[in-house]
Amino acid sequence: MRAVSALALALALPACADTELRLPASAEGAAIAQSAAVSRSRYNVFACTTCHAVRAAEVGARRLPGAPLEGAALRPSYWGGETAHLDEAVGRCWTFFMRGTPTDLDGRTGEALYAWLDSLSPVGSTVGTAAVPQTFPRIVRPLGEGDAARGRALWTRACANCHGALGSGAGRLGPLVTVVPGETEREHCADELPAGYDDHTAYMRTVVVEKIRHGSFLGYAGTMPPFSVEALSDADVRDLTMLFRCP
Repeated sequence: MRAVSALALALALPACADTELRLPASAEGAAIAQSAAVSRSRYNVFACTTCHAVRAAEVGARRLPGAPLEGAALRPSYWGGETAHLDEAVGRCWTFFMRGTPTDLDGRTGEALYAWLDSLSPVGSTVGTAAVPQTFPRIVRPLGEGDAARGRALWTRACANCHGALGSGAGRLGPLVTVVPGETEREHCADELPAGYDDHTAYMRTVVVEKIRHGSFLGYAGTMPPFSVEALSDADVRDLTMLFRCP
C-alpha cells in the first residue's frame, strides 16, 4: 500500500473521523495551515502560510501582511490590539480572506489548528509572544511621486507571492487574483473622477493605496489582506503605486 502524505491524510480526516488513521492534532493542524483546500469555498486561494511565516527566522526578505505564528497563542492581543482573543483573530482570517464560515472552526479543524498554534508557543517560551504592532489607517490619501525601480523590487518581495509576475501574472495563486498593473488600469483609468481629482493616474494610485491598506478586512472589495504601516511604510506604498499609470 502506498504511503499517504500528511497533508492528504489531514484533508481526508473529516470522512474518517473515528478511524485509527487520525494524525496527532498538532501535525494535522500543521497540514491544515499549509492548505487552501481546507476552506469550504472553491474560490479560496489562501492558506495560513500564504500570509504568515511559521517562524520569524523564515521571513527573510519577504514583506508579509501577517505576523509570524510562532508564539502567537501566547500574545496578549492581535490585529494591532483590536482583539485579545486568538479565536477571534483566527476567525477573521478564516472568514474575510479564506472565504470560510466561523462554524468551520468549531470541530476538528479548529481543534487541530489551535493545537498546532499551541505547539508553536510552548509554555515558558517568550519567543514571538509580544503583541505585534499593526497600524491600519482608516483614511487613505494620495502619497505623491515615488521610485518605480524600488517599487518593482518591492513587488517581488511583497506582492508576487499572490499576484505573480508583474505584467503577466505568471505564478499567481489563482485565476481570480488580479493581474497587475493591467487589470487595475483597465478597471480604474476609465472611472469618472471624484471631486478633488483632475488626473486619472493620481486617482487610480490612491485606489491602489486603499487596496493595500484596507484590503477586504477594512471594506475594500475582494479578499486581499491589508498591509499595516509596519509591514509596508508609506514610502514603500508610494513606490509601489508608481507601477500604475493611466494612458
